[in-house]
Amino acid sequence: MFISSEALHLWIFILPWSLLIILAGLCSVQLFGLYLSRRFLWSTALWQVYKDSLWTAILIGLLVARFGFVVIHADIYFAHPIDILKVQDKGFHLYSGLIAASVWFIWKNRFLNYAVIAGSLVIFFAVLLGGLGIHNRFQAEQQYPELTFSDLNQQAQSLTQFIGQPTVINLWASWCPPCHREMPVLYQAQHDYPNVQFVMLNQGETPDVIHNYLRQHQFQFQHVLSDPHGEMAEQMNMFGLPSTLFFNAQGQLVARHLGELTPAMLKQYLQKITQLNEGVSQ
Repeated sequence: MFISSEALHLWIFILPWSLLIILAGLCSVQLFGLYLSRRFLWSTALWQVYKDSLWTAILIGLLVARFGFVVIHADIYFAHPIDILKVQDKGFHLYSGLIAASVWFIWKNRFLNYAVIAGSLVIFFAVLLGGLGIHNRFQAEQQYPELTFSDLNQQAQSLTQFIGQPTVINLWASWCPPCHREMPVLYQAQHDYPNVQFVMLNQGETPDVIHNYLRQHQFQFQHVLSDPHGEMAEQMNMFGLPSTLFFNAQGQLVARHLGELTPAMLKQYLQKITQLNEGVSQ
């Protein structure tokens, strides 16, 4: 087990802090309900409805949050409908999910005192906002690390050379199935976003293996570098493949993604770093 700025890593399981904070909020609300049920002697049926509605709200919220994200990126999902099922891409619309879950909880507990419902929601959102605020404070602003890697011609390339343009750095390996699945997505994005630099930073493989893989699958990326010792992953606390880092034109880390990227999720990240660049230019 180890902790990174993005998640709690338990063996093969990766638990994002945002999910853990939501679960902490739900547990706090359940303890609040348990206290009230004992103090005011709720019936067994009333307590069961309160408890069940709290946890079914998770399912309702997740379904609506996913649906909201799909609707926002409907043009992409219509072209790749199977990607709708790839919830591992972390494509969720938070606000729609929270609203749906809250409405469900309120409706299921409509026979309770309004103060109980209001208190439950206040506790949940207090834990949620407080947890996210603490998490954001501990996420220090990061720049390009002072690292240098070799390209396929064995020429040294410093990451700081990419400052000046929005940049995507993808950590990958040819033996990694999710890396292989997302490779065409990144390759297409390189053509669709000519103002963004794409850096494919291979992890732990020799230049011959990298070159043969790219030639076999006919990928011609702008920049292909080799990180034989996993220095980038260690420096940026990105443990697992594939991992992708998104930097703005000023070389500041804007977002990071652990796991396979779908076209919709990649589009959201790219819009974020390109819009930030446009804002600075203006």
